[in-house]
Amino acid sequence: MKEKLLLLCTCTYIEIMTAIGVTGYLLILNKTSLAVISGIVFLPLVLFHFIIDKSAKSKVSKNCKIARC
Repeated sequence: MKEKLLLLCTCTYIEIMTAIGVTGYLLILNKTSLAVISGIVFLPLVLFHFIIDKSAKSKVSKNCKIARC
């Protein structure tokens, strides 16, 4: 349970929730063009953090195999 709560506090998940909130709010206001623009702006940032998270986890697992964790 503690790991799941810590996972929600990471930068990537906060950015995802912010992007969903901003885009959803703009859609509720019927500002579809602004919602699309905000989605386009948030997408590279979220993808960048996913890539960094994956590469960091793969480095840890490779190092762990070498050190026999």
